[in-house]
Amino acid sequence: MGYKGTVKGKFIELDEPLPYPDGTRVEVTVQPETQPEKKPRKNSPQALLQLAGTLTEEEAEAIMKVVREHVRKIDWEMWRQDEP
Repeated sequence: MGYKGTVKGKFIELDEPLPYPDGTRVEVTVQPETQPEKKPRKNSPQALLQLAGTLTEEEAEAIMKVVREHVRKIDWEMWRQDEP
């Protein structure tokens, strides 16, 4: 059975009590707790980058079609400053 706890000097404070009476000898194997991989937010650039190399040509083209049709385009003429 596995238990988790926190190292405090040469002691390990367990998150829950053991089912053994005081004085019972036990065998202990210690390793750092592994952290679950953090998932990127849905539809974030990081989530899309995880798809790199996994899409078929048709899937990639379908995504690009939506981007071309629905993503705002910058009208650079609005930002043009007339020279005096």
